[in-house]
Amino acid sequence: MKRKRLAELVREEAGALEAPPQEASPKEEPQAPAPAEAPKERPTPKYLTYVRKECRLRPDQLDALTALARKLNRERKGGERITENTLIRWAVDLLLATKFGTPNPEEQG
Repeated sequence: MKRKRLAELVREEAGALEAPPQEASPKEEPQAPAPAEAPKERPTPKYLTYVRKECRLRPDQLDALTALARKLNRERKGGERITENTLIRWAVDLLLATKFGTPNPEEQG
């Protein structure tokens, strides 16, 4: 049996938390909800679109990543929160762009 990815598990949990559809009683006619009342689907959080990959870091590397992420979060003006994982993804993008000359996928929009 294959293991389910974290994103799939979170989607299942979110689906279970939603209210089940109400069935109309036999005496009532089903009414279509007004467009303004239609529930809006929340977009999937960005971190759930990534594939999980484990990496081992030295304690000094982890401390430096944490300090840098905190510093950047204090200095930023809006936008998404910067985490240690964000910095690792940026570093991998820079490594791949330098090594293979490929552009950063997040910069392509």
